[in-house]
Amino acid sequence: MDISLPHDIENILRAKVAEGIFSTMDEAIMFAVQFAFVDNNISLERINQLNAEIEKGWQDMESGKGRNSKEVFSDLRKRYA
Repeated sequence: MDISLPHDIENILRAKVAEGIFSTMDEAIMFAVQFAFVDNNISLERINQLNAEIEKGWQDMESGKGRNSKEVFSDLRKRYA
């Protein structure tokens, strides 16, 4: 079976193969598919929901609604210290 992956996903999987986490791209893809759809029982609907939430977050950041990581971690340290 031939598949096409988005470039960012392909690059992540290739990096994992280069790091020695997986022996081949086939092994990396098989693990990713099994993890996403079998082990975690994630539905396509949930994946689409998560993608929409991520996209909204990116749009918020680009429009200046986000906070930088230093502020967030500072607030978390204050809250949970």
